[in-house]
Amino acid sequence: MRVLTLLSAAAILSWATWVALAAGGETPAKAEKPGGAKAAPDIKFTDEDDADTGQGGPAAKAGTNPFGEAEASSGRRDAVPGYVELSTGLKIPGKIYTTRAKRLKVFNVQRQLYEYVPVPAIKRMEAVVEWERLEKEWRFKEAGNPEKIFTGRSYPARQLAWKIVLRNDHEIMGHVLGQPLYVEHNGKAEQFLFSKRTKGAIGQTLDDLSYLKSIVFGPVAYDLAVEELKAKAEAAGKQGGEKPAP
Repeated sequence: MRVLTLLSAAAILSWATWVALAAGGETPAKAEKPGGAKAAPDIKFTDEDDADTGQGGPAAKAGTNPFGEAEASSGRRDAVPGYVELSTGLKIPGKIYTTRAKRLKVFNVQRQLYEYVPVPAIKRMEAVVEWERLEKEWRFKEAGNPEKIFTGRSYPARQLAWKIVLRNDHEIMGHVLGQPLYVEHNGKAEQFLFSKRTKGAIGQTLDDLSYLKSIVFGPVAYDLAVEELKAKAEAAGKQGGEKPAP
């Protein structure tokens, strides 16, 4: 049995409370600061969640492409409505979940430890660009010679961290490494892969290297993204262009 470890005296949150939250219950109450002010509880999700339960569920595809399709997995009780937003500005609505019986594995850069956060406990996630640049391509001058020379070509590279805001407004800053996220809409699921560092092809620019920019959870966010897609479809229809998929 997994155990949710809460280490701050200011946050006395029971396991039963978080189970209710995952099922769509009320957000846990905030702790009181001296003087009556409220502060978000100091939470650590430090129980390891790497065991394979054998329950199946969508698996991450091979390769480093962060965008792709995955088999839909309807009926997931841990799926949360919302949308993901790409750096291009496109919002994709749907039911959001990760691999079955898994949590998001986050390396907390402030505490220098791994935390395992259940998707239903998250309010939103925002990508933070730690650095981005055009990297030079180098090659060995000749076989057996350790000297490298610049080829004159370059490729875009970017490193991301994630600011994770829980439903009780507690914040975690960290890296989510190589874990898939699925967004299911109209019976189809798209796959996105969290990566600390991504790079593009030779000759591409930073603008060509799109990335997952933010994730917002909740029915209001879902409805907002659906309406935005409908508006784009109507605008494209008036112009005689191709309609984007709803």
